[in-house]
Amino acid sequence: MKITTKFLIFFSAFCFSVITMGGDDLSAYVASSENREGYSDKHHPLLTNELSEKKQMTGPKSATKSPVNFAEHYVISTVGCGGGTACGEIANASTGNVVGSFPNAYYINGEDGTAPFAFISKPDSRLLIIIGVSADPEIGMSGEEIGQYNRQRHYEFIDNKLHLIRILEK
Repeated sequence: MKITTKFLIFFSAFCFSVITMGGDDLSAYVASSENREGYSDKHHPLLTNELSEKKQMTGPKSATKSPVNFAEHYVISTVGCGGGTACGEIANASTGNVVGSFPNAYYINGEDGTAPFAFISKPDSRLLIIIGVSADPEIGMSGEEIGQYNRQRHYEFIDNKLHLIRILEK
């Protein structure tokens, strides 16, 4: 079996285990069952703004054609942002505005040509999980600067901002 196939099997199992983590308090970030339909209208064309003009627009432009994958009417897309890293942006499917971005760039090219970057989101949840090694120092739970390391970060999306709620070292 090729190394890439083994990696994909391992990575898929890992992502499944993260999504199905039972017994913890992450269920509070999923929308109530009354409002499970989410946004189903036609996506608004992407509008440029100060935030979206800072980065390449290929990811967000294609995101406006993608199905909603986050917090009922948002689309998360990633794009290469140089130096072997990926950046993520959050676009409002109903307005076309890019309303936020990932708090850091994350390595996709490690010393061996790969890096464990992934994000996990659900259409009916405000919870965003980002897995990987940040390209720049990060701010920890207590406001302290923490170094580069493979981490799993849990964010809650409130008022178009990602709020760090938990960090797990990998």
